[in-house]
Amino acid sequence: MNLPVKPVCKTGKIRKDGSASIGIQYCFTSEKRALLDSGLAIPPKYWNKRRECISDNLPEIYGSPSELNQRLNHELRKAEDIISLAFKRRETPLEFFKLYYKPDQSFECIINEIEVTDKEKILDDIFLNKDIYFQIDDYIKAKTKKVSADMPRIYRNMKDHLLAFEKFRKKQITFESLDIRFYEEFIDFLTYDYVLARRKKQIVGLKTNTVGKTIKQFKTFLKDRIKKKIIPSFDMDDWIVLEVEVDAVYLSVNEIKTINKFKLI
Repeated sequence: MNLPVKPVCKTGKIRKDGSASIGIQYCFTSEKRALLDSGLAIPPKYWNKRRECISDNLPEIYGSPSELNQRLNHELRKAEDIISLAFKRRETPLEFFKLYYKPDQSFECIINEIEVTDKEKILDDIFLNKDIYFQIDDYIKAKTKKVSADMPRIYRNMKDHLLAFEKFRKKQITFESLDIRFYEEFIDFLTYDYVLARRKKQIVGLKTNTVGKTIKQFKTFLKDRIKKKIIPSFDMDDWIVLEVEVDAVYLSVNEIKTINKFKLI
């Protein structure tokens, strides 16, 4: 890609030692451009404007022309790589270039800095975004690799129940709206009004243990967000997890062995 990047000797800014810095200029448009210091400096008369490089007759005191031009070409390639990356990331190229181009850093170091910034931005988004469903999705994503294969489905069921309740009562659910009244209304909805999806015959209301499982997972999610200081702590002591004992009918090993002895033909 032919990027509008070129080296420019800043002849208008002469230093006390008679040298002028060489800048890397990026023209995003004719009006929008940036000129950043490359870290190199020479007396202006040794700048070959036509070839856009340092002249071969540069006095030895300022360094080797070939080595300095090699460094300059490296800075140009680095600038082009940064701008190419900006386009790939759909960033504003000019601002991205001004933010991340540094003459004293390799492109690999700049990439690492960008990755760190991205991670910090993601964390900021997580902490600043108080939408309850955004937080549930983040919770599911964080837990998926740490729990059994069936647990993400249970988390998603909990989210679906919450969305259905929000639609039913026609009122947005926020972290601020969570109190004992919310808990009681949520329990009533799941028990008496929730319609099970994808059933040939309409079934209304969930079983007590299913309701309890939803409340349990919702409380666990909220405690996780409180622990991470994403939301402030609040009282959930009265949020009882409903549960009924289920009679489990099973045979002992000896009973199974006895049955195996019988010929049932």
